[in-house]
Amino acid sequence: MRGDPGKYLLPVAFRASVVLPLLAAVASPLAAQGALRGVVLSGGAPLPRAVVTVARPGPDTTRVLARTLSADDGSFAAGGLPTGRVVVRARALGHRPLAREVELLPRDTAVLRLVLDPAPQALAAVESRERAGERARFDAVPEVGRVTLTGQAVRALPAVGEPDVLRAAQLMAGVVARNDYSAGYNVRGGESDQNLVLLDGIPVYNPFHLGGLFGTFVDQAVAGVDLSVGGFAAEYGGRLSSVLDVRPRAEERRGVHGAAQVSLLSTSGAAGGALGATADGRARTSWNVAGRRTYLDALVGALSDRSLPYHFQDAQLHVLHRLAGGGTLALTAYAGADVLDGSFAQFGDSARAGGGDFAFTWGNALAGLTWRQPVGAAGRLVGADSALLVQRASVTRFATTLDLGEGTVRFDNRVLEARAAGQLAAYGAFGGAHSALLGWEASAMRVAYDAGSDASAAALFRLRQSPTVLAAYVDDTWRPHPRLLARVGARVEAVPQANWGALSPRASVRWFATPDLAITLAGGQYTQPVHAVRNEDVPVRIFDFWVGADRWIRPSRATHLVLGAERWAGVRSFVRVEGWGERFADIPEPNDGDDPAVRGDEFNALAGHAYGVDVLLRRLEGGTVGGWVAYGYAVSVRSPAAGAPTASGATFLRTGAFWPAQDRRHNLNVVGTWRLPRAWTASARFGFGSGTPFTDIEGQLVRRVYDGMRNTWDTGTRGREPEALGGPRNAGRYPVFHRLDLGVSRAFRRGATTWTPSLSLVNAYNRRNTFVYTFDYAAQPPTRQAVSQFPLLPSVGLAVEF
Repeated sequence: MRGDPGKYLLPVAFRASVVLPLLAAVASPLAAQGALRGVVLSGGAPLPRAVVTVARPGPDTTRVLARTLSADDGSFAAGGLPTGRVVVRARALGHRPLAREVELLPRDTAVLRLVLDPAPQALAAVESRERAGERARFDAVPEVGRVTLTGQAVRALPAVGEPDVLRAAQLMAGVVARNDYSAGYNVRGGESDQNLVLLDGIPVYNPFHLGGLFGTFVDQAVAGVDLSVGGFAAEYGGRLSSVLDVRPRAEERRGVHGAAQVSLLSTSGAAGGALGATADGRARTSWNVAGRRTYLDALVGALSDRSLPYHFQDAQLHVLHRLAGGGTLALTAYAGADVLDGSFAQFGDSARAGGGDFAFTWGNALAGLTWRQPVGAAGRLVGADSALLVQRASVTRFATTLDLGEGTVRFDNRVLEARAAGQLAAYGAFGGAHSALLGWEASAMRVAYDAGSDASAAALFRLRQSPTVLAAYVDDTWRPHPRLLARVGARVEAVPQANWGALSPRASVRWFATPDLAITLAGGQYTQPVHAVRNEDVPVRIFDFWVGADRWIRPSRATHLVLGAERWAGVRSFVRVEGWGERFADIPEPNDGDDPAVRGDEFNALAGHAYGVDVLLRRLEGGTVGGWVAYGYAVSVRSPAAGAPTASGATFLRTGAFWPAQDRRHNLNVVGTWRLPRAWTASARFGFGSGTPFTDIEGQLVRRVYDGMRNTWDTGTRGREPEALGGPRNAGRYPVFHRLDLGVSRAFRRGATTWTPSLSLVNAYNRRNTFVYTFDYAAQPPTRQAVSQFPLLPSVGLAVEF
């Protein structure tokens, strides 16, 4: 932290002097409450993810006092309960439900041992877990803006070629997709690089292919995704806007099982299986491997005399091994690459860059180990019923290279991050009413960014960074009253090379008006020490160049405030309404007027704010009908940071605020899936959005060049391209966007193999949504022509599972 550390400690001390007396005042009347803790077992072994509810005796079983999930070691806890007789119920997939009555005494904790008997069910496991988990999180964790999608739900949606996790996330409330050609997204007014994307807890820097057209994750290897669009807890850091955590699939069936999928764009395949068995019958070791490759290059070459020298490929691996004592060790790895290489002559332009070859590659690679181990001794130190230790080590690499004309112009960016993290979770701590987290993270990064010419040995720009990002956090979920849930945490972060540190408090409170209706207030501060060098006004993500914080590039900051209400109808349907506001500071934007010889003027710093309302009405998948209606109203503003200095001491010449390119005021997505007779499945998605901003072109000119030999100016007729003259930044708006996508599939089972052909129609009524405008002021009169987004795109596919 810069300057006197006392200036950071005084606000903390002041807050403590105010908060601690209030907590004491609240805690005194709660001392007469009771608590319970215990363990859920099956066949003598711990049973994780069992749903445990506490209610008053009687016929009305919907009056739930508490609801929670058993941990990996089978333990559960609930505190802040009224004294007297209560009924504790436990249920889990494949087991008969169990109910036990217990007497809760004041200032006492009842201890239970719940043993469930196996009772196989026909319902698919993934569906039951989703229904129980969504509702259980509502009852147990005061979160805002969080949604969960299973891999099955993603695969049921109409697809652009094949199912895509990132395009499914675009359809949620609070998320804006700029256009059809990008699987990237902006969340609640933030920039697109402010979204933290994780694969089993490991960060992914550029989870896109083909300039953002497709996501990198192979859908057969995905079990589900969790998306948080604001107010997320202290355990997540490094980004300002959202968290998308992709959970890899773990195959639990014995033998070898697999799946393959063929579409017009690519072919993918996956295989997995289970080895050995634990005492409770679960697989000792499960493994899953998947791969994908496009074949557009081969298809274009086979069907025409043209060439398309482009392809992308992905490989994904997940291995889970269960250890003695209830622990697990997991290995997750991913490697993906895009390759575009050829010759300018292939495209009829041998005059470009000397007529040589060009190459454009980019991609991610990562690998990580995660160890999870129940630790009873650590839990007993804080009076917890159980504790779980998580340790993770990973390496992430992102690289991109653009080479034009065999080294005539070359751009390189390399990011290598070695990361270690740990977390200790204590359940039912401090008398049973608390669930606490204590964690740490350390990242050592290596960043290299070069622009120049190999042919002429000229270096236009060279950057080398080695930032270290250190973080620690604490988080506590507390139920002081049956109707009140609180979650309080803080995250401390530092980048020593930038002489920077920050304390980011985060908190949320949920009040249950009824067991099915809750009001939640959440807020927090967030920081981001790594940034993508990108102009948000450009509609397609061609490059992602990443840089870290240093003494010239300050970490970005944001503040979130969210107020929401959530109402459940049963365990599969809910409606959520959230009003939100965010403030941003120190957002870096490329400086078009930087001096390559001066270090530190590469970026301009922007400030801004955003506010809006999100509505989500959802019916969870698993029955005949599933889907959601997601609507968002948002306003986002950016402006140059006041007096933002550059390396030369200059300040911004432009002082006016503007609408950023992601400022879409109205955004609506209606998504539905239907399970029909005879193994048919139908799906539909309708999207509507108001126009996003763009900078209008108000004229053009051709610059004339002075000829010193002849002492004359040319006439502007030597083939130079006209130079556009733009108006006020993002003062124009594109027309409204709307699109209907349809999908249908049918499953055929032949022995142990299931064949599922599918048909998707993207933009079913062929709406011509505007992508960009092109202008010609040389024509009389001047013309403006719209370039459209996706036309009507039919797509057929075949999935095979065995």
